[in-house]
Amino acid sequence: MKSKKIIQFILLSVGILILIVLIYSSFPRVGNPTPDFQTELVYGNPIAKEIENILIPKEEPQRTRAVIILENGKIVYEYGPTNKIMNIASIRKTILSLLYGIAVDKGLINLDKTLAELKIDEIIPLTSDEKKATIRDLLMFKSGIYLPAQGEHDSQITDRPKRGSHNHGTFFFSNNFDANALGTIFMQETGTSIGEFMEENLAKPLGMQDFTKNNVFLGDPWFFPKKISLHKQYYIYMSTRDLARVGAMVASNGKWNDSQIVPEEWIQESTTEYSHIKDSHNRYDGVAYQWYLDSRSKTIWADGYGERFIIIDPNNKLTLVEQNFTGNSFLTTGLWLFSRNMDSGLANLIKAHWMLTQK
Repeated sequence: MKSKKIIQFILLSVGILILIVLIYSSFPRVGNPTPDFQTELVYGNPIAKEIENILIPKEEPQRTRAVIILENGKIVYEYGPTNKIMNIASIRKTILSLLYGIAVDKGLINLDKTLAELKIDEIIPLTSDEKKATIRDLLMFKSGIYLPAQGEHDSQITDRPKRGSHNHGTFFFSNNFDANALGTIFMQETGTSIGEFMEENLAKPLGMQDFTKNNVFLGDPWFFPKKISLHKQYYIYMSTRDLARVGAMVASNGKWNDSQIVPEEWIQESTTEYSHIKDSHNRYDGVAYQWYLDSRSKTIWADGYGERFIIIDPNNKLTLVEQNFTGNSFLTTGLWLFSRNMDSGLANLIKAHWMLTQK
């Protein structure tokens, strides 16, 4: 009888523990904020029906997808929950590039400072040659530093060059050391967090509807040990409609509602090609400061893991954004990672862009 009670107690304890873990893992990392500074996006003339028919999925997507198109800063097409907060993955890097432009304009950051001058190092100590890399090199993904980093995946690991194989400023390789170190340097040089700086200098002027400083946090959101590094990965959660504001601002050379949010000079400098590449997906062929470029369509791209994109066409004042929900809690992110669902409507988005430029 006693052993039976012990077994019942153990089973009850395990059940309670599982319930607590499920509740905790279901709690969203970021809630949908309603900031005081938010402003509504304006609606323009809807896109033609034949273009809309291309964008509407023939079958229900296997995960939550949101798509929005702005023309001259006005909504001309919208599909799905464009107000839903999502992890923007590597699009965080292009957002930080814009914040660098604002910080440079304020005199807070000098792009030609070296890692040695900035006293930037790593758990695996950097060599004297690696410390010659500048902030500008990191923005171009040309640091020449090939070390493990938080949040890296796939080709960032398998294709990583041998350490010391390239000098700084000479070879493009998309890696998370450069991206994460840029986050460390930004906070060090500005004396503020990425979230605080972004809220004050980007979200407020743009009137973002779903963003506050709490949408940005540092560190890997998982129970298991992350890669040990002095440079934590920073996560940014944004809605699709707020990403579209950013794209429309870039399409207008840094302006939003006649106000210069990001210096025009920085928009030009940061979207200039510094490396010519052959993208395996044939999406783009050039790299700027954490942006990608397609010379064929004359578009500027941001690309995030999980099939999320910003496509900016400055010549036609078009911004096309797709986001796919990849989780906002331990549980939902874990379920997505388990399924590896890369469902995407990018091909149709590209076709819609082409049709919009033919009218």
